[in-house]
Amino acid sequence: MRMIGYFRVPPVRGATFDGPLAEKLTAAGCEALHHDACYALAVHKPGLEAAIASAKPGDLLVVPSLHAFAAHIVDLLQVMGKLQAAGIYLMSLSEGVDTRMPGGFFPVCAQLLQFNDQTRMVRTAEEKIVRLGRPRPKPAEAVIDEPASETVAEPPPEA
Repeated sequence: MRMIGYFRVPPVRGATFDGPLAEKLTAAGCEALHHDACYALAVHKPGLEAAIASAKPGDLLVVPSLHAFAAHIVDLLQVMGKLQAAGIYLMSLSEGVDTRMPGGFFPVCAQLLQFNDQTRMVRTAEEKIVRLGRPRPKPAEAVIDEPASETVAEPPPEA
């Protein structure tokens, strides 16, 4: 099992790729380090893609924190799905997450991602209803009243 480090560095003055995050991962035993500059919610992360591509099933991707790993929860869950599919484990040093340990962290992430997808579908449908209004029911066709039974009603008795 190889340990591969990954982190994102904010594009601010003084933040470097060879700073404290790199030192933390090296001290944890990472053999290779990959990084990206995080610009808001950037989708393209060549450093993360390289880290995942260099890992083999059973390897461990080590991150200093979940925040230094992903931009938001959906990003985190999507990457967790890729890791699980590739047989790569994740360890977050700050939060103590280690997917090698039993406890179902991968299945929980998969469920959260599915929940997010369903929530997005519901929101989209609700927005469409608000934008376009509720669909009007089609007018019902004229219904012909038929007698309920074959019995013939008798005329009232004459007085």
